[in-house]
Amino acid sequence: MKNNTAQTPNNFIKTLSIIHLGLMMGPVLFGFVAYSQSVNAIQDFSNTEDVFFIIVPIVTLSGIFMGNLLFNKLLKSAIKADGLKAKLAGFQTASLIRYAFIEGPAFLGVVAFQLTENLTYLYIAGVLILFLYLLRPTKDKIERGLELRGKEKDQFNNLDQPIP
Repeated sequence: MKNNTAQTPNNFIKTLSIIHLGLMMGPVLFGFVAYSQSVNAIQDFSNTEDVFFIIVPIVTLSGIFMGNLLFNKLLKSAIKADGLKAKLAGFQTASLIRYAFIEGPAFLGVVAFQLTENLTYLYIAGVLILFLYLLRPTKDKIERGLELRGKEKDQFNNLDQPIP
């Protein structure tokens, strides 16, 4: 009898992809709702009293920087882990933290747009969502990121075989 609860590389990639898609779709859907409810959306760089004009770019850059910093730090420890299962768990943790550090500023951009109706914030959120899309998990990215070699690489390439 086949054990359907065992984790396979294929299941790992699918699970991480679904989580990634869910995290990405939150700000996308919220952005569409905010834009559809806007009455007078304009792009305005002249309002120097708008506090979001400083906060959104700072939070955006900080989110990208901190997300990448933590991702790389956690990825280094995942590479040193024993066994493919532990490495994949570390990669998943690192990826989710990175995604969250990008999703948060994207939500902030949408909220800033909803409050001010300044399209600049929606554009920033759109760029963050595009960046998040580019970070989507693929077999090659996981394999390269974890620097899989030898036996672990063979186990990972057997997509439908349970990970021991």
